[in-house]
Amino acid sequence: MTSTALWTWGLLAPVLLVAAIWDVHSRRIPDWVTLPAIAALLGARALLEGLGDVQHGLVSGLLGAVAAGGFFALWALGRRMGWGDVKLMGAVGAAFGFPAIQGAAIFVTLVGALQALVLLLWQGALWKTIEGALSGLAGRLGLPAATTEESERKSVPYGLAIALGSFWTMWWERAALVAQ
Repeated sequence: MTSTALWTWGLLAPVLLVAAIWDVHSRRIPDWVTLPAIAALLGARALLEGLGDVQHGLVSGLLGAVAAGGFFALWALGRRMGWGDVKLMGAVGAAFGFPAIQGAAIFVTLVGALQALVLLLWQGALWKTIEGALSGLAGRLGLPAATTEESERKSVPYGLAIALGSFWTMWWERAALVAQ
């Protein structure tokens, strides 16, 4: 395990915990959590590994932050996710760098999908959500859509999924390093 991984994980872990708790409680992830984290994580990468390249150092952290933040920004533009989630993924990308952020994005997405499914089941809204999605798809395809009553949009504290998916990535990377 590299010293960079230990430092970045050590910096990232408390940020993830605070963001997840804050998001579950208020459905927001404040900038005072994410923006200093991005700066500190990129600073740690620069200090420990220098400018680096695509897979190491500051360049890797910047690529990871931009890739993760950019991908999740597409969801925020569609109002499916908040900007705090985007900035938290930017911090995760700064910590993991490139290409490790690709695995982290997959784990975060898997945890987020499971979290949404459990939440919809818990709230008894799964079938209404599926019906609404199919009706919207039918409308976009020009097919007759069933008329359904408008339901309120459900909110998922995605900061929790980001935290759990990131911790899963840390465990996965550690297990891979130990196996070598």
